[in-house]
Amino acid sequence: MPVWSNRGDASSALAATRLLDALGRGVSGDDRALAVLTSYEVFEVRDPLLMTAYYVPELPVRRWRDTVYRYPIYGRPPDLVEVNTEGTKEIGRVENGVVVPYPSRGEIDAGALAGRGLELAWTNDPLLLFLLHVQGSGRLRTEDGRIVPVQFAGTNGRPYTALASVLVRDGYLTKEEATVPGIKRVMAPLSPSEQAALMARNERYTFFRVGKPAVVGSMGVELTPGRSVATDLRLIPPGSIAYIVTDKVRRFVVAQDTGAAIKDAHVDLFVGAGSAAEAFAGEARERGKLYLLKPR
Repeated sequence: MPVWSNRGDASSALAATRLLDALGRGVSGDDRALAVLTSYEVFEVRDPLLMTAYYVPELPVRRWRDTVYRYPIYGRPPDLVEVNTEGTKEIGRVENGVVVPYPSRGEIDAGALAGRGLELAWTNDPLLLFLLHVQGSGRLRTEDGRIVPVQFAGTNGRPYTALASVLVRDGYLTKEEATVPGIKRVMAPLSPSEQAALMARNERYTFFRVGKPAVVGSMGVELTPGRSVATDLRLIPPGSIAYIVTDKVRRFVVAQDTGAAIKDAHVDLFVGAGSAAEAFAGEARERGKLYLLKPR
């Protein structure tokens, strides 16, 4: 309960307490439905739900650059600043006392940060690195088999553009094919320069820090595979309990994360790490219904 008490609101804390109590009594089926209906007001989100999923990617890395492992995973630059001015957050760097935009993805990939000692490691696949940026956390597998977790440490503050939407607009994919496997299939035969040009259209760039094994969401708490979701905080406040219904998924979830690509009635389900999680997340794009639970 400290999670909701400290990070969410009192209503979310009460909703969580009641739901855990009901589940702890082992109720199921009609009894569970009755417990929910008598303890909560259930609101259906008007807009159709879009449910996607995200996972913890794993990248092979080397500590030093070579001809194969030549794509850097950058830590947060010390000159990257976030300034709140009259309710608006500016992200960039300071020049002559003014916050100016930080270099874009294309500029960083072209070497804007080279030589500053910011590299945490080097990997061999620019698309996997791009997907790590989108996911926001992951695991680095070293040459000797060690697993090093990395976590989100900030972005360059530039606009986010989904690679899938770029590929759909350019005719590489249909909307139905715009999944991670579809993206990989389209990108594989392209030259490195063609891949880089497409990825550069997402100007946002993510920086990382070495973290703990647990995956932590934007609320600062450990995420639970299959239960934690990223939501648009304008629609679903952090800590809220919800129930999602699609053809494949029906379950209670908790809003514990957010993301640049999550807008409106879009719920991104955290599914953990490993090949099964990657396969599920890569194909997950379902329509359905979203219900919010408010304690009576």
